[in-house]
This record gives sequence, C-alpha cells and structure tokens, in this order.
Amino acid sequence: MINEEPNYWPRYTIKDHHRLRHHFSESEKIDTNWSQSMQDMFVLSMLDGKRNGVYVEIGADKPKIINNTYLLEKKFGWRGVSFELDNEKVEFFNQRRRNRCICTDATTFDYKSLFQERNYPKQIDYLSLDIDPSDATLEALKKLPLDDYRFSVITYEHENYRTNDDVWQKESIKIFEKYGYELIIKNVANMGNPYEDWWVDPKVINRAIIDKFLKPNDWCRESTECIFSNTKFSIMPITAILEE
Repeated sequence: MINEEPNYWPRYTIKDHHRLRHHFSESEKIDTNWSQSMQDMFVLSMLDGKRNGVYVEIGADKPKIINNTYLLEKKFGWRGVSFELDNEKVEFFNQRRRNRCICTDATTFDYKSLFQERNYPKQIDYLSLDIDPSDATLEALKKLPLDDYRFSVITYEHENYRTNDDVWQKESIKIFEKYGYELIIKNVANMGNPYEDWWVDPKVINRAIIDKFLKPNDWCRESTECIFSNTKFSIMPITAILEE
C-alpha cells in the first residue's frame, strides 16, 4: 500500500470561507480542499464553481491527498483523465477514483488522439502540468495539441527553487503567451519555495474574477495569499496519512 509522504500543506476549511477572494458558486459547501497549494480552489474560483467540467492532469501522483483534481471530481462532478509514469501509483489511483489514470510517458503521449476519442470539448476547463524534472514538464507541454484545443485554467509547475534556474519557466512562458494565455500569478510558492505559474484563457474567464487575483509583479506568493484576501492561515500536518 502507498503511504502519503510526510508533508505539510495549506489547507482550506469551511471556517476560511469568508476570506476567499472570490465566493464562487457552492463554495460554502466545501469542507476542505486537497491540492498541495490550493490549485483546486484557484480553478473553481476562476470558473466560478463550474460543475461537470473537464480536466487533463499530467502528473497525477496520488489520487486524493495533494491531488489537483480530486475535489473537482468528488464534489463538482468533473470528468477527465490523469497521467502518471509510475505503474504502482496508477493502480493505486484507479482503485480509488472514478476517472481513470493512464500509465504512460507524458513527454511522448498522443494527447490529440485521446481527446478526439473521448470527444473532449475544444475548450477544456483545466490543465494541470506537474511532472519531474522541470524539463520533462516542458516537453509534455510541447506535446499537447495547443493549436486544436484550449484550456480555460492552467497550473504549470516549473520548480525554479530546485535548480535556481528559470530557463524552463521562461520557455513555458513563451509558449503560453504565443497562444494568448494570461499569467495571473507567477511563482506561486509552497513554504517559501517558488514552484508554479497559474494561467487563464482571458477569452473565457470573467475579467472581474481575474482582477481579484491578478498581481503585476514577479515576487513569489504563498498560495494562501493567492486564494485568501488576507494571509492568516493554518498549515496542516499530513504525516503518514494513508489513502482511504
């Protein structure tokens, strides 16, 4: 059985509801989030609590704890597909989730054929890119059919803090800007370590919602600062938690 790795992450609870930057539809019904840095809450904020959305998760890791799509599937009825290279993790994931995880090399996979086979909409709601190392995440991005499909919200992990080098991040920014995406929060941080950029498609996301989150600087921001209107929050321990 796969154990959760000892870790800490900023966790939303219902008592934090009044501090959300955007009170999206049905936000009052969420008792907790599951993403490592509140990516799930960011997605729901940008899409105003959309139900029955579609996601693509490249780099799934675990099915629940610190997973970017569990809340979307469990509470909001989303469908989608996840990708993971580790076969043991894929089996563990598929035993516990309704939506499937595919065991594959995300840097070589034919995403367009799968999207067509599953009849995914041309405007997919959420893209999560989170595989190691950073150059592999960039290669996976390049394999996506960006000329044929768009994504309303994107969270892209570059992990600059590991290498002190932003070369992979700069390359990803060029790609996203080429396709007309807007960088909402640059260098989202976890425990002070900048590791992700959060993007949206400005053609489909409400500008009034974007303006609640947009920050015109390059300084890293803790995810709680991104989601909440103030920075007072709790860090929740998840040492040695087992997936149910």
